[in-house]
Amino acid sequence: MLIALVVVAMGGLKLTMTLGESRRLPSDFAQLDSVNNQYQQDIDEINKVQVLPKLEGSWRKAYAIAELTGVEFKPVDETGKADLQHFYSGPLRNWSATVSGKPRAVLSVAKKIQSQVPTFLYDYSISGGIMKLNITVVGT
Repeated sequence: MLIALVVVAMGGLKLTMTLGESRRLPSDFAQLDSVNNQYQQDIDEINKVQVLPKLEGSWRKAYAIAELTGVEFKPVDETGKADLQHFYSGPLRNWSATVSGKPRAVLSVAKKIQSQVPTFLYDYSISGGIMKLNITVVGT
């Protein structure tokens, strides 16, 4: 009886050791290092981003670009923004406007404004050959 008990105990120990050796858990340290490196790269990219310019200066520049090309630049007040629901609603200081005119001219102006001023482009409509584009200029 004692021999059978020893044989069963030895067999159980051998089976446990065999199964334990075949099961390898991945090392978490390599994973944590790669995650930390990725976060550091994200931080470095964010630190390279330029600071937003003053809102007033950006607004004047956007207005001047539109006026020089003959496109109508019409500011939208807060009540108009609430009615349309198609403007920026984030944490940055912003002013919104509707740019209207011939579609090709409006798109050209929008592209030029967006290349020089931090601007979001929103809803547009075309009716009777006139395009209206909602834009929002953001800044500090």
